[in-house]
Amino acid sequence: MIATAWPRIAPGVNRPTGHFFKDMNMPKKENTLRVVMIAASLALAGCGNGTPAVSADAPIHEAPSSGDPAADLVRNFRMGANLEEMANEVAASTHTYATVSPTDVKAQISRLTPKYQTEWDANLAKAHAAHLSPEALRSLAAEGRRSPFYPKLEQQRPAIAADMKAMSGALLQRLVTEALASAAKRS
Repeated sequence: MIATAWPRIAPGVNRPTGHFFKDMNMPKKENTLRVVMIAASLALAGCGNGTPAVSADAPIHEAPSSGDPAADLVRNFRMGANLEEMANEVAASTHTYATVSPTDVKAQISRLTPKYQTEWDANLAKAHAAHLSPEALRSLAAEGRRSPFYPKLEQQRPAIAADMKAMSGALLQRLVTEALASAAKRS
């Protein structure tokens, strides 16, 4: 997915040749852009494994309303569950990944994901709230694809993905950077 998405996002741009870390503390500028571009491509491709944002006809995890319909939508349909998968894909595309144990990187990402999950989910909720009315969000949170607002969600998906990229690109980079640094220390 990443290999095929990258040329569409940044045609003519090759992968950077330097190591992802300089002195294992600072990501190189061109690699920072690369991680953000990869995150954007994943977000625009449906935020992960290609499943739609609301991937079920009924909520996967329905809990009492929190009072925030966007947060309810994200929680009920586990829309943020792809954070770990996305972090693994971004990490695997770095040069540092080849210098450390992939098993260690995946273990570190799995360990660190809960630290970033709340902010990721909050950003997803903000991105949806910026483009859908509270009424639409409540309906989508309760009815999923059966909601009369589902076509509106589909129509707004590119704008929601762009907002998510802007709000969460740095978060995804922090997660991947921390995981790679931790795995490198263990190597």
